[in-house]
Amino acid sequence: MRDVKVRSPCSSANLGSGFDAFGLALEAFHDTLTLELTDGGVEIEVTGVGAEEIPTAPDRNTAGLVAKEILKNRDVGVRIRLHKGVPLRMGLGSSGASAAACAFGLNELLDLELSEDEIIRWAAVGEEAAAGASHADNVAASVLGGFTIVRTYGDSLSAVRLEPPPNLWVALALPSIETAESKTAAARAVLPSHVPFKHAVLNIQNAAMVVAGFHIGDVEMIGRGMTDLIVEPYRKKLIPGYEPVKMAALNAGAAGVAISGAGPGVIAVIDSSKTSPRDVAEAMREAFQDEGIECTACCCRPSLTGTERMS
Repeated sequence: MRDVKVRSPCSSANLGSGFDAFGLALEAFHDTLTLELTDGGVEIEVTGVGAEEIPTAPDRNTAGLVAKEILKNRDVGVRIRLHKGVPLRMGLGSSGASAAACAFGLNELLDLELSEDEIIRWAAVGEEAAAGASHADNVAASVLGGFTIVRTYGDSLSAVRLEPPPNLWVALALPSIETAESKTAAARAVLPSHVPFKHAVLNIQNAAMVVAGFHIGDVEMIGRGMTDLIVEPYRKKLIPGYEPVKMAALNAGAAGVAISGAGPGVIAVIDSSKTSPRDVAEAMREAFQDEGIECTACCCRPSLTGTERMS
């Protein structure tokens, strides 16, 4: 086999209380990656959404860095054709989707027989190109689909996948806000080095409620558990209008609201048997516009499939 084509979904990390641990794969947007073996080196071509803003140097491209590291000491190269479908710098795991697709695709192409955790570990390496540090919350969701929990300790990484409830939908508000080129790194830079003990305890309790909600299929429980006392107070300052948008979503019937990943996108979790996801999406869009900020909004289901090979 000389080439392979794969597709990887976008994702929302953290879900409020699960910083660097939780991820939810979403059907809203996908990246498509074609990998072709060559005699040597890593070549990258990018098309699609925001293609002109994406570096093609392997060390600065998340898929390219994954390929460079996996192919190190191997007598083979790869040509990467990346078609971006995931919007850039919105908190939807755009860099993670590309990295996940590359790690998954090279495992298929080279018959590496990597475990799912190993694929996620390689994909997380690619995040260093975008965020300046390896983190696995987005890539785990993009690789596995569904709701994922990752635990990293030193070189050890393990990931668990839970099936989202069938009545869980999400609404996304994607505001037109100026962000730094290295947005994730900038969003990490505003976080505190220490937090109050009581806030840490409450976040652990809330995160446990999110996991329990996914396990028993209770969307309202998931939403209640999304309350974040550690990261949101600092990152919301980077998103003008965040508080009115959050309140608008809750008033429209959302079970829970959080900054999507590093933002500025906002995610609302909805029980579709009780509330219209479109109504929540529209309420968030209007709230941003009331603050003088242009915004696009959409709603979707979680992606039950992760990265997959295309025929």
